[in-house]
Amino acid sequence: MNGEPFSPFGRGADAPLAGRTIMQIASPASAGADRRATVAVAEALVEAGARALVLSERDELASEAQAVGALHVPFPASSENPISMMLNVRRLARILAAERVDLVHARSRSAAWVALGAARTLGRALVTSIPGEGPTAPPRTRFESAIAEGDLVVAASDYAAGRVLAMFPAAAPRLRLVRPGLDVARFSPEAISRQRVGKARERWGVASHERVVLAPGRLAPGRGQALMVEAAALLAGRGLEDLRWVLAGEGQKPSVGRELDQLAVRRGVKDAVVRLGAEVDRPAAFVAASVVAFPTRDADGVTRAVIEAAAAGALVIVADVGAASEVVFAPPHAPPEQRTGWLVPPGDAGALAEAIETALTLGASAREATRRRSRERTATFYSAMRMTGDTLAVYAEALQQRGL
Repeated sequence: MNGEPFSPFGRGADAPLAGRTIMQIASPASAGADRRATVAVAEALVEAGARALVLSERDELASEAQAVGALHVPFPASSENPISMMLNVRRLARILAAERVDLVHARSRSAAWVALGAARTLGRALVTSIPGEGPTAPPRTRFESAIAEGDLVVAASDYAAGRVLAMFPAAAPRLRLVRPGLDVARFSPEAISRQRVGKARERWGVASHERVVLAPGRLAPGRGQALMVEAAALLAGRGLEDLRWVLAGEGQKPSVGRELDQLAVRRGVKDAVVRLGAEVDRPAAFVAASVVAFPTRDADGVTRAVIEAAAAGALVIVADVGAASEVVFAPPHAPPEQRTGWLVPPGDAGALAEAIETALTLGASAREATRRRSRERTATFYSAMRMTGDTLAVYAEALQQRGL
């Protein structure tokens, strides 16, 4: 994709995947990060001399896959109806045989069950990806456990891997870590024009002298927007001036937004809190904000946005849940001098306010050093090139284990 090479394996007959046919079955919700990961891996496979297939039911994924040299095959991957899934096992087995597929990578729970049946029937290698931050409850059926029955099983974080081991201890020797990846160049402040930053601030309706504390993400009780309002009130009481608090996200329930507005009125910060829809230019928003906060109590669904903000060099504050401490290096998990952001206890408005105040009052040298460490850590552990390289290494290992 843009800005980074995607071929850690190289071309030629001596490359581990050269001449192989590798199939990915995209997640049914293959929008945003899931879609980009699927396409990036397909591109890396083509660059490595492999033949890349992508199965999905989304037309936009078809065009993106074809644009990087992959073959797209329409497939109803989202169905969890038992009869449809049995039919899908047969349908997939026919595709595997016709296309001479060597390895299948199932990126969702429903795809894993179907791929497990088809791959085992034909003796093909199977890799499965654990969705999000991992399972939250023990499996009740074979369908729910299929996601952990690949020849190799991919988790996106140490936290997710821990959840997998707790629910599926037999998967331990087959578990591999592949962290999410993004085009870090796209989020580099040097790649973001002043005009884009100006448009972000214009959208927020803030004056040139005002500093912005941005909380991006879906409006929901578990995502912590109410804590942002409470923190705004606490810092206003301490005399911290020229601050605007931007809550940028959509909500499934209009009542959530109304409740936040009412809370801001009760706490006396109505004029300081701005509530908008989701950001249309996230890289520019992260550069334009003085602080970016993720006060969620929910371990799922925020890791990607935290990585993006860190890649942009934002001063990031995140609740210490899930994989947060893997993305943001900070006490109590890291020495203060290695800090890349701030971790706060979930649900603690006082700790959130204190971290925000600390970030806003950093001296110029400390602020720039924190931003630099954040960008460097993200580029090292969360680049698209590292993600695709790690994924292709898993494919090569799975094929070797199968003797294919």
